[in-house]
Amino acid sequence: MHLAGLPLAPEDGEKGRRCERSSSPAMCSVSEAGSTDPLVARFRQVEETLEKLHRENRSLKSKVPRYNALCTLYHESAQQLKHLQLQLAAKDATVRELRGSLARQQQQQQQQQQAGVGEAGAEPARSLVESLLEQLGQARERLRDSERHSALRVEALSQEVQKLNQQLEEKNTEIEKMINQPPYEKEREILRLQKSLAEREKAQATSDVLCRSLTDETHQLQRKLASTAEMCQHLAKCLEEKQRKEKGNSDDQIAPERSNQLQVLDNETSLQALICKLQDENRMLKQKVAHVEDLNAKWQKYDASRDEYVKRLRLQLKELKSKLEQQHSIPSAQTNSELMQKEILRLNKLLEEKMNECKKSRRELEDVKKAREGDSERIQMLEQQVLVYKDDFTSERSDRERAQSKIQELQLEVSCLQHQLARRQEGKKDSRDTSSRFRVHTGNQNHMHVQTKVEHLRGSTQANQAQEEQPHSLNRLPHLQTMETQDQRAGHRVNLDVLTV
Repeated sequence: MHLAGLPLAPEDGEKGRRCERSSSPAMCSVSEAGSTDPLVARFRQVEETLEKLHRENRSLKSKVPRYNALCTLYHESAQQLKHLQLQLAAKDATVRELRGSLARQQQQQQQQQQAGVGEAGAEPARSLVESLLEQLGQARERLRDSERHSALRVEALSQEVQKLNQQLEEKNTEIEKMINQPPYEKEREILRLQKSLAEREKAQATSDVLCRSLTDETHQLQRKLASTAEMCQHLAKCLEEKQRKEKGNSDDQIAPERSNQLQVLDNETSLQALICKLQDENRMLKQKVAHVEDLNAKWQKYDASRDEYVKRLRLQLKELKSKLEQQHSIPSAQTNSELMQKEILRLNKLLEEKMNECKKSRRELEDVKKAREGDSERIQMLEQQVLVYKDDFTSERSDRERAQSKIQELQLEVSCLQHQLARRQEGKKDSRDTSSRFRVHTGNQNHMHVQTKVEHLRGSTQANQAQEEQPHSLNRLPHLQTMETQDQRAGHRVNLDVLTV
C-alpha cells in the first residue's frame, strides 16, 4: 500500500533510451519513427495507470484508521453485550426475590384461612400469577441464549476483521516487491490485487449485514427487557394492593399476625427499591440504544461510500482488461492472458463460496426471526392473560367489599338487639320486685290466675326474625319461651314470659 512518492526515473530513463534509439537519424528511418509512436503511447498509458494506483493507495491508507475504528466498535459491542448479560442476571435475582415474597404471602394466607379469616377466592389468582412468572423466566432464558449466539457472532466477525487487516499488510509488502518488477508483471499483479480487494469488500459487506442484524436483535432484546420490567412492576403493584386489603381485614387479629404484616411491609419497601433500580437500568439501556442507532447510521454512510469505491474499481478493471485485449498480439501478452483466466476462475470459485456462506447466514437470520416472532406471540398471550387475571381480581375485590359491608350491617343489628335484650332483662327484674305491675284475676274460690304485664317484651318476635336472617349468630341471640307455673298448694296458676339465653 506504500506506492505514494515512488521514483519514476528508471522508467523515464528507459523511455529516453528507447526514444534515443528510435530518434537516431543515422540508424533509423521514417518507418522506424512511426513504429516507436505506439510504444510511447503505451508507456504513457502505463504511467497514467501508475498514477491512478498511487491515488488509490493513498485513499486506502486514509481508510486504514477507519478499519481500526470498526475493530474498536466490535470490541465495544462485545463489552456492551457482557454488560447486558450481567443486567439480565440481576433482574433474574429480583424475580427470584419476588417469587420468595409471593411464597411468604401464600403461607400467611394459608394461616389466615386456617384461623377462619382467609378468603377462598384469592388462591387461584396467585397460582396463575406464579405460572406467569415461570413463563416469563423461560422467555428470559431464551433471550439469554439468543444474546450468547449474537456475542459469538460478533467475536467471529472481529476475528475476520483482524485477519483481513493482516492480509492487507501482507499485500502491502507484495506491492512493494512488485515495484521492482517489469511493467507487464506489474499490471498483472495490480489487476490481481484489485480483484482480491473487491472480494474482500464483498466479504466485509456480508459482515456488515450480519452486524446490522445483530444490532436489530439487541434492540428487540432491550424492548423485551423493558416489557418484562413493566410486567414485574404491574405484578408488584397487584401484590401491594392485596397486602393493603389484607391489612384492612386483619386489624382485629393477634399480635403475631401484626408482626408478620410488618415483615411484609419491609418486603414491599425492598421490592420498591428494586423496581426503582430496574427503571434506572431501563433508562441506561435506552441511552445505549440511541448510541447504537447513531453508530448504525454511520455504518450505512460508510457502506454507501464503499459501494461507490467498488464501482470505480470495477470500471478501472474493465479498462485494464480492454487494454490487455489490445496487447494480445505480443507473445508475452498471451501468457499474461492465460494467467488472468486462471485467476478469474479462482476468483469465481471464491465468489461461489462466499455466496454459499451468505445464503447460510440468511437462513440462520430467517430462523432467528421466526423464533423472535414466536416469542413475541407468547408474550402477547401472557399479557392478555394478565389482563384477564386483573379483571378477575377487581371483581373479587368488589365482592369482598360488598360482603364486608353486609357483615358490618349485621354486626350493628346484633349490637342493637343485644342492647334491647339487656334492657328487657332489667325490666323483668324490676317487674319481679314490684307488685304494682301484676294484675290479679279472682275467679273461683280455689283458683287465682296471675298474668304478668310484659307488653314491653313483644319485640322478641323481631329478634326471632333477625335470627332467621343471620343463621351464623343463632348462639348469641336470645329467644323467649313461655312457662306456666301452678301453685299446688293454693291452686293458683301463673302464666309467665321467661327470657332464656
